[in-house]
Amino acid sequence: MINKNIFDDLIPTFAKQTDFLLGNELNLSNFKIIYNQTCEKYCFCLSKKNPKHYPKKLVKHSDEYATFLIFLAKEFFLNGNIELAESTYLINRRLNSFDCFYTRGMPDIFHLEHPIGSVIGQAKMKNYLVIYQGVSIGGNLKMEYPSIEEGVVFFPKSSLIGTSNVGSNSAIGAGVQIYNRNINENSAVSFRHPEGITINEIKWSIKSRFFSL
Repeated sequence: MINKNIFDDLIPTFAKQTDFLLGNELNLSNFKIIYNQTCEKYCFCLSKKNPKHYPKKLVKHSDEYATFLIFLAKEFFLNGNIELAESTYLINRRLNSFDCFYTRGMPDIFHLEHPIGSVIGQAKMKNYLVIYQGVSIGGNLKMEYPSIEEGVVFFPKSSLIGTSNVGSNSAIGAGVQIYNRNINENSAVSFRHPEGITINEIKWSIKSRFFSL
């Protein structure tokens, strides 16, 4: 069960961060509806994860705080407050080196595993997505974008670019680069020099590994 005390000190801490990093203090108490909606959506996402990922205090858990900031930036955007959406996006980028613009279609259920240096661009992404560090997802030079089915994990320094589709319950291994290429469901994609990319049938469940079903 999620302890709602995880949100203790979040509002004053966020105000200090925006003041220090942006030169403009933002008090979430002035946006109670948006803040409460964000907390509800974040808690729903968190409730689908393994309890071991539950933070004791959100502002002291960088991965989960980065996740919360994604929800907050998107909620500001959905409510038409573009300036605050951009400010929240910038806080996440500067604090966590995580780049996910507030217009991006992150799913309702996802997990970030120390995602430093990851850049999440435009793509169709479904639930039970897992992202590690240095991951890149986005379009090619023709502005064509990938799609990701349910239960996909991107391990460190992997990338998915262009007209690519990754099937459900698939693992994109460390250093794998997928460009305008489709990956079938239940695939474990790995890169081993000098063999290059290899694709095998996955022997485990992404959802069971990272989430509580």
